[in-house]
Parts: sequence; structure tokens; C-alpha cells
Amino acid sequence: MKWFLFILQIILVIFLAFFTYKQMNQNYLDTWFIIFTVFFLIFVFWNVKRYYNY
Repeated sequence: MKWFLFILQIILVIFLAFFTYKQMNQNYLDTWFIIFTVFFLIFVFWNVKRYYNY
């Protein structure tokens, strides 16, 4: 289960890098980019908290 969450996190990082590159050529932030970034950060912090038992 730990490896599955790690691989899922790596895939989400790749999508985040792609969306960030796409956003650099625009003068405004897309709503989907903001939503994806917020959910990504929630997932990463939840995963780290669960892994390290803070």
C-alpha cells in the first residue's frame, strides 16, 4: 500500500509539473490548476502525516 501511494504521488507530481509549465504561458490562473494544486497538497500532507505518524 505504501508503494502504491508513493507511485500515485509521483504521477501527480508529473501532472503538476505539466500544469505549471502550461500556466507559465498565460496571464491568469486556471480554476482547475488551483483546484488540482490544493488537492495535491492535501494528498501529500495527508500521506506524509500517515507515513510518519505525526
